Parts: sequence; structure tokens; C-alpha cells
Amino acid sequence: MQLLILLDNTRRETLTEQLVEQIREAIRKRRIARGARLPSSRNLADQLGISRNTVVRAYENLILEGHVEARPASGVFVAEEPLPPAHAPSAPNLAPSRPSAAQSGPPVDLEHKRFVGRKERRMMVDFALDQTSAARFPLKMRRLAQERLSQGAASSLSVPSDSAGLSELRTAIAHCQSAACGFMVDPAQIIITSGRIESFNLIARMFLCYDARVVIEDPGYLGAFLSFKSAGAKMVACPVDENGLMAEQLPERPCSLVHVTPSHQYPTGAALSADRRPALIAWARRNDCMIVEDGFGDEFHDEGMQLQPILPAAPERTLYVGDFASSLGTGLRLGYLIVPPRYAERARLTKALLSGGVSWLEQSVLAEMISSGKYASHVLRVRAHYRSCRNVLVSALRRYFGEVTLGGGNAGLQLFWQLPPGVPHARIFEHQARHGRIGVCSLKSAPVHASEDGDMTRRGILLGFGGLTERQIEKGIARLSDIVDDALDDHLTEIGELLVDLPPERPPIPTPKIRGAPASAKKHEPALTARRESKSDCRPAMDFEHGSAMSLLKSIYLYPVKGLSGQPLANVSLAEGKPLPHDRRFALARPGVPLQANNPKWAKKGLFVMLMLEEALAKVQTHLDPETLEFGVRSGNRTILSVNLDEPTGRAALEDYFHQLVPTLPAPPTLVRSRNGHFMDKPDNVVSLINLATIRSLEKQWGAEIDPLRFRANLYVDTGKPWEEFEWVEKEIHIGEVGFRVDRRNGRCGATNVNPSSGVRDMDIPGSLRANFGHKDLGVYLTVAKAGTINVNDPLSRPVLPIAQASLVPKVNVGVSRRFICRGCYYIYSEDVGLPAEGIAPGTTCRELPETWRCPDCGTDKSKLRPYVS
Repeated sequence: MQLLILLDNTRRETLTEQLVEQIREAIRKRRIARGARLPSSRNLADQLGISRNTVVRAYENLILEGHVEARPASGVFVAEEPLPPAHAPSAPNLAPSRPSAAQSGPPVDLEHKRFVGRKERRMMVDFALDQTSAARFPLKMRRLAQERLSQGAASSLSVPSDSAGLSELRTAIAHCQSAACGFMVDPAQIIITSGRIESFNLIARMFLCYDARVVIEDPGYLGAFLSFKSAGAKMVACPVDENGLMAEQLPERPCSLVHVTPSHQYPTGAALSADRRPALIAWARRNDCMIVEDGFGDEFHDEGMQLQPILPAAPERTLYVGDFASSLGTGLRLGYLIVPPRYAERARLTKALLSGGVSWLEQSVLAEMISSGKYASHVLRVRAHYRSCRNVLVSALRRYFGEVTLGGGNAGLQLFWQLPPGVPHARIFEHQARHGRIGVCSLKSAPVHASEDGDMTRRGILLGFGGLTERQIEKGIARLSDIVDDALDDHLTEIGELLVDLPPERPPIPTPKIRGAPASAKKHEPALTARRESKSDCRPAMDFEHGSAMSLLKSIYLYPVKGLSGQPLANVSLAEGKPLPHDRRFALARPGVPLQANNPKWAKKGLFVMLMLEEALAKVQTHLDPETLEFGVRSGNRTILSVNLDEPTGRAALEDYFHQLVPTLPAPPTLVRSRNGHFMDKPDNVVSLINLATIRSLEKQWGAEIDPLRFRANLYVDTGKPWEEFEWVEKEIHIGEVGFRVDRRNGRCGATNVNPSSGVRDMDIPGSLRANFGHKDLGVYLTVAKAGTINVNDPLSRPVLPIAQASLVPKVNVGVSRRFICRGCYYIYSEDVGLPAEGIAPGTTCRELPETWRCPDCGTDKSKLRPYVS
């Protein structure tokens, strides 16, 4: 981009000030468009013949003012949101003049603006609703297009086409619909459109007059709502539930249209139940109303028997809307409308007035695909692919968020997710996710119209998976879970946002006066403190000061109550696929959390009393006998509390004590007990492990003493090699009799900032890890692959790693001779390392990567790779 900038060395202002002023003015006067990319500092300096540092300083000032924004590895861009105009003195005693119609223009409906969409910044993983897999696009269409262009295209393109659509395509669609519906459809009843929106506009033009009534699902598809509303119709909302449109709540008055999505309700994914379909048809006949049957989700209906469409049951009153967006791609603007025979000619003439027809080439190619059977084969292939992606998405949600409430699990390319307790409301969740470069949609930002701001709107999230690979889906959901936890760790989410309303039958919890500052207001220290001389009680048992010649298990710890102190064990027996027996079996739920005390489901950590927020928990030592459930609290050598958790009076006494210990709680917490699982930060059965050699390396690097018990691990091992545990991920290790599979790295939370021996928040472990290594991982999670018993000082058998495998030890600013960055997601490919897990050996150059190679993070091809300079 060339910028018109005139600099004058004779002026009093510096060149930087002149440059800032002129770029700012150009942005305000729209000579530089919103979102436009500015020239690089080097290019602009060359263009103007000035120092590059002058341009850099000017850009920095513009960034601070909010006029432009810097995007990593992309450049400097003009900010999308317009800034308020500069302050100007207002003329006194002058009445504001009314702008003319030409100046003001028609008012812009906010819902129109939301439906059209806005340009989003690039996401690492985007669960967009309008994307399909580019890799699944049928290449046969390209060959068919070439054949059609070479066989009679000139004569077909040189004459006007039928406004109703190509006869071959309408005949092919009629045959498909007749087979699918069990009802004969005449090709004359079919109008080819450019998609669903044009079909709705065509219907509105045919059947609506000003002030006509149109019934629409609530919540429902925003495109249909806007199309009918723009025709002057009066919109009447009818609620939906898990069985689709609530037919019993339809208004008993004449209406022109009722819009329904019976196969896959948008957005909830519910199917209109079999008993409601006859009720809907009977209501439409009583009130002389046409039914607009939106076939959204019909192409990808997998589980269970699909109900027959409404069209065969009420052919005289049904307008069926379909398209090919899900199967062939949203960029192929082809759809169709099936009308009753008596409206066929009227529809054809109305279509001629609206757009005259659709492109001949796309219609011809699609007609050949359908009639030859290639389209049916293609749908079967992509249906299997999307089914697999949907299963991966459901499994990932359950793995990282526990038992989830989902809608639309058997059709379509999206899921409707009701956020569980422990996760903020949908708008907050969406904002946090997008800030972390994960794209999700709340109902407020999705193409959804909802008349009321109820629980479905406040807690509903739409996740589209059509444009993602299975790896991207796994990565995106894992990142969403981390974003929720990080927001809590960094005090970006208030605890009140994570709780849900109490059931109406329970009385409200009284809120006593809180003594002292709330824990959530306390900030972490910005840096690690200096080394202290005192040592914690656990260090001698761990032999922490000196590395072992042999890799050994140094300590075993059990944490019976989540958030409270650990208990050392000499040995423990582990079962396959299970955690440590009795580990985190109990937890203290925050007041107002809807968890059953005797058999609660897994929930996000924000619903529990946590050490990361209530550091007072570390001021006492606790002990639980797993067999008798005798529970004791000690402070130093003094016993403060001794109760039995099997007795109601004992549980009540424990809850009252911790309410006194943590006075910021508005009421006593509730002791909950898991019968079949444990309260880890993820709903899976894992054992946590810390390598003491890694802790020693951090002590040396940071110059501060670090108590290993900060990390609340089950197993503490000493390998003598720092960060070695990261190399074990997805491999097997053995300790004593037990075989483990290393599942993943462990991201640390704010609980590690609290000194377990003093209860003082004196470090910022996650922040220091991020600052030094670009992540906050320390230690790993294991799953038990082979049952057995482990004892303290059992040897550790590590996996045998390939000699050429690069170490995963995190280093800062380590130069690598040949590295390439993916411009799609910023993944870095190192030629020295290769990708052994994908069969790409170390030393494989970027040029030698196969053409089928895809970025492991975002799935784009190797053409997106660019040389990377650290």
C-alpha cells in the first residue's frame, strides 16, 4: 500500500509527530479503510526516505491510541472498530439540524448487521457455523464442469435460461425427493434458487402483505426471521423445547406462514416429535396458514429412524426449502423451493422478477452429479466423515467438561451445547474463547433470533465442526477448557459468574457481612521472591537437594479432600484405568452450587473452595482415614477438629469450621463425596507426576526455593534430567509393578502460588513459566495401564526414545537453522526435528514435505509455510 504522506523538516513538530498526525487523519477520513494493512515499517521508511525507527515510533503511538493494531506474524492493521470523533468545540445556541434522507440513509437493523456477519480476527481453531471441509469437496465436479464447458456450453450460455431453473436439475431433485419422502414431486413444483435466503424472500414476495402474521420458532433461524420481517410481516414467536416447536402454543388466529425446522431445529438441534407434526398440520388448516418446512439438517441425519417430512402429509399447504450447502459447501450458492402445484406458475414468475435465474454451469454440473449417482455416493462418504468429527467433538467435550447437555447430536454440522455450571455465561465464555483465538458462537452472536433472554440464550453455545479436522477439534476443546481455568486463575472471571441460580424449592442462602478483602481481589505477586532459608517438611523425605544416580520414585501423596493438604504414603496399589484409591474423593462445594452431596457429578474447579483463591486452606494440616472416615484438622501440634465424615453432625461441623477459616464465603460450604470418581481438574482417571530434577533446574534458574508440594502431585520422581518427563507423553513408563501411559502435560494453576507450609501467596508459578518458556506446563498426567503395587524408592523405567528425537526441554530463544512458520496458525516446523510421529524424519526439508502434508494444528497445506526468524 502506498500512503500519501508529506513530511516537512522545517516544521516545529518532529517527523514522528507529523507521521502520526497524517495517518490518524487519513484513518478518520476513511482514506485508509478499516481493517486495511499498513505498509511495513521498512517499506514506509523507504517510501518516505526517513529512518525506520521514526516509522516504528509512529506505529507504536498509533497502537497506543487505538487507531491501529499489531497482529503477530501478520503486520500492522487499521483497527476494525471506529474511534469516537475528536473533541471539537460546539457552537452555542444552535439547534441541531435534521439530516436529510440522502445523508442519513435507511436505518440499519442490528440483527441485519449480525446476520451478515463481521470480519473476525484469525482464530487458531474456529468452530464456525457456515464452514464445510474443503478436503471433502468432490473433485468430480471440477471434471464435470470442464466437460460441460467443452460440450455445448456456448449455446447454453448464449441464451436466457428458465427462471425456474434448469429442467435437468429440477427433474433430478424431484426424483431424489420422491424417493426420500415417499411422495411424488413434479419437477414443475421446483424452483431453483441461490440458497435458503432467496427461497425465503421468494416465499415472502408470494404470500406476505404488510402486517401479515408469520409464526417463527423461538429461538429460530435469523435468516428466515429477517426475510419475513423485511416484507412488513408481524412476527409471532412460538417457543421450542426438546421435542421441537410447541404446537400447543400456536396462536388460534389467521396467519400467513409458519416457519419450522422439523428435522433439525435451528439452533437447538431438536427434531419435531411425531405427535406434534399432525397437530401442526391441523392448526395450519384451521387457520389457513402455509407451512414453510426448512429442510435444515436433512442431508446428515445419522442416528435412529428419520421421521417423514411434513411435505407428504400436507402437500397442499407446505413450502419445502432445501439446499446443498452442507454436502457440497456453503460457497456453492444453490438451493431449491418445492411449492404446491397451484402455486408453481406464480413462483416461476416471482422468481423471474427477483433474480431471473441461477448460473447455468453450476446447475448443469449438479444435475449430472445427481442423475449419475455420483452425488449420492459423495453424500455417503462425507456423512461418514462428519459423523466421525461429531463423535470426536462429543468425546472431547465429555473429557474436558464432564457430563454435557447437547442438542443436534444426530444430524447437521453443528452442536448446541448448554454450558455446565463452573463455566461463565455464554457471552463471557465466547469473549474469553475468542481472546484465546478459539472461535465459538453464543446465541447473541450466531444467526439466531430469540425473543427472550432466558437460560437457553444465556447458557447456549453453538459449535460448528464441518470445517475442522479431528485433531483441530480435540485441540480446540482442550484449549477451551484451559481458557476457562486460566480466566479463573488470572481473576478475569468472578466466582459469581460460575454459579447458577438455586432451585426454587430451596431457600436463598443468607449473605453475612464479609470480613476482609475477597480472595478474588488478591493479585499474584508479579515475580518470584528471593530464596529463603527455611525448608518444608517434605524435602528430607524426597531427598530433594541431590539428584539420584538411578531414577527413583521418591514420594507418594494422597489428597483425600480436594484443595486440602496431602498425606504421604509408603506404598499404594493401583488398578488399571483408575486413579489413586481415595484420592480427591471429597471436595468442599461453594455455597449455592447445585451439586448432590452424596453423588455429585464432575464439575469445573470454579464450583469448589480452592487453594488458588482461598490460601487460608494451606494454614492447616488435614488427615483422613479412608477406611473409617475419621477426619482431623491440625495447626502445628494442636488438634483443632476431629470428626467422622460418615455422620451428618461431623460433616456439618467440618463445613462450619471451614466457613470460619475462609470468612470470604457467604455461607458454609457443602462437603460433597464422589462414589465412582474423583475431583480432578479434568473428568478423567489420572495420576499426576512431578520430576524433582525439573524443580531443581527452576530453582537454579529463578534463584528461589520451590517447595515440591506446591504442585500437589501424587508421585514425585527424580530422574536427574530436567524436563525429561515431557518426552514421555503418549509413551509408557514403569514404576515398580505398575505400568503407566503418559497422557499429557500438566498445566499449572494459581494454587501453585501458595506456599503449602505457610499459607502465604509468595510466588507466581504460572506467570513465571509463561514468561520463561511460553507455556505454564510442569509435570505430567499418567493413566494406569498395568495394575500393581508401587513403593517409595521403586525404580523408574523410562521409555526408549529415538536418538534423533529432539528434546522437549523448553528453552528460551534457541536458534534453529531452518524453521518455517504456518501463516494459518503460527505452528513452527523445524527441519532439524521433522515430525517423527507422522513419519517425517529429522532433516526433511520444507521443500521435501509431501504434497498431502497438512499442518498438525490448523490443517492447512504446506504452501502456508514461510521462513521463520526468531
